[in-house]
Amino acid sequence: MNPQRLRAYTYLLLTAAIWGIAGPVIKFTLKGIDPLPFISYRLAISAVISIIFFILKIKRGKKFRQLMTHLPLVLLYGFLAVPAALGLLFVGLDNTTVLDLTLIGIIGPIVVLLGGALFFHEHITKKERVGITIVLIGVLLNSLFPIIKSEGIRLTANILLLSYLIVDSSSILIAKKLSRYKIKSANLTNLAFITGALTLLPITIITYGWTDFYLQISTLPLKYHLGVWYMAIFSGSLAYYLFVRAQQSIEVSEAVLFYYLQPVITIPLAIFWLKESLSTSFVIGAIIIAVGLFIAESKKRKAKAA
Repeated sequence: MNPQRLRAYTYLLLTAAIWGIAGPVIKFTLKGIDPLPFISYRLAISAVISIIFFILKIKRGKKFRQLMTHLPLVLLYGFLAVPAALGLLFVGLDNTTVLDLTLIGIIGPIVVLLGGALFFHEHITKKERVGITIVLIGVLLNSLFPIIKSEGIRLTANILLLSYLIVDSSSILIAKKLSRYKIKSANLTNLAFITGALTLLPITIITYGWTDFYLQISTLPLKYHLGVWYMAIFSGSLAYYLFVRAQQSIEVSEAVLFYYLQPVITIPLAIFWLKESLSTSFVIGAIIIAVGLFIAESKKRKAKAA
């Protein structure tokens, strides 16, 4: 294995671990602060870090020519990856379970795989199409199960999570395209956080008023502040940088496969820390999804072995 690919795998393993913890951290922190102030506070921290990053770069004479040349696409990435995707994630997770998020999140790589086939001409085999169909059935079963139990709020939240995955996957495809223009991942992710803060902070202040927004943050217990800072520094600046950097060395369809490692961390935390229980729909959905993933990925494993 060449050093660049090995480094990419290391970055993706770290990202999977960080984002595997992120779901439970978000759900826990939402007990102390509303979704919109939470995400705005989190983006304000990331934006300050990003502004310092660019100031230091400018002082060292950096011109950011590629970044400015493709600025419209860069700003679109920033909007989709940060305020749009994270806004849907935080609001959705506030009214559903981390376990639901875990199963719904499985379709993220599938959306990216389909996008890679459409925009980057990556081939999808017949086995992959069958596996993808089975996975989608499992995800939809779990996502729409609240209809049976008349849980309208949870159903709406699950639909928001599905929307989040579509938006997030779109941003991943744009990031892959931008990496081909030799735009550095650090520049891309830091500008995205500034874009997110400039988008959501005014909305939060208008919605809550400056006084209420300030009080929610200033009176927040330390344990919830730690959750926000984890999301800003580790799940934000560090993980986004590592993920975009890794995509420069491997195929986008291969990079997103590391998403499947996140449940290994997320599910135990949801059960033992957040005290969530495994529902019948979750178990059935998980079995169906596992079968679909096995079918979709089996040919890849055989090809690599050969």
